[in-house]
Amino acid sequence: MCLIAWRWQPEAAVPLIVAANRDEAWDRPTLPLQRWRLDGGPEVLSGRDARAGGAWLAWGEHGRLAMLTNVRAWPPEPAAPRSRGELVAGWLRDAARSHDWPTWLSAHPATAYNGCNLVLADLCQGVWVWLTNRDPTLLDPRVQADRQDGWWWRPLSPGVHALSNAALDTPWPKATMLADGVGAALAEPDPDRREARLLAVLRTHVADPDPVQHLQRSPWVWWPERRYGTRSSLVAQLDRNGTLRVAEWTYDPEAGPAGIPSAEVRRSSMVWCGMPTSS
Repeated sequence: MCLIAWRWQPEAAVPLIVAANRDEAWDRPTLPLQRWRLDGGPEVLSGRDARAGGAWLAWGEHGRLAMLTNVRAWPPEPAAPRSRGELVAGWLRDAARSHDWPTWLSAHPATAYNGCNLVLADLCQGVWVWLTNRDPTLLDPRVQADRQDGWWWRPLSPGVHALSNAALDTPWPKATMLADGVGAALAEPDPDRREARLLAVLRTHVADPDPVQHLQRSPWVWWPERRYGTRSSLVAQLDRNGTLRVAEWTYDPEAGPAGIPSAEVRRSSMVWCGMPTSS
């Protein structure tokens, strides 16, 4: 997952909105948005990495949410012992046993994973935290974070936040564009129109011959030389009754921007959590 923006405001008419694009190698096998069960029993709602078995953005029982992006490294890092998607699955799997994220994190050594950003949330407990296993000041010197067990972390306040492949709220153009889009969508009272406005931002393709500039500027990524790009878009909305509505659009990875209009869409809704509490 390479671009996420969300707004958490527990007292608002729409307490939570999430908009995200997942960028991945075209050849990486992936399962679409669906309900499925983790080892140990809890049901989750997400897409799924069919190679390593984890996820990148997923909702679980007890009001749990986990969101993951990679931290860019060049040259690419050698494969680490554990898949980063395991972090998402683990937070959701252990919801019934652990409400203390530092204790949970102690079982996940930072050196076991390639560079990543991880957002852990427990809406029923009012917990929101951002973590990364790469020094965020090397990516954005303005970022302040504490450190524990090899992870840098910061509690998240209500409001709009964005993540791409740098540190939290690093103002890459595409992250700023999507964060602004989330803020603007809140003025739209109709959930269908709100969804359409966010999808339009997620599908914005900014061409640039420089791949680095393209990856930082364009919400919708197309890098055919590397057989890499945006594989899916997602918009989720949580209402005041605790009902979560999620839509995912999956793209033909080889079709490029011309294939955007014909993306396959899947929708799901669930009573996810009671009235959210404040962070």
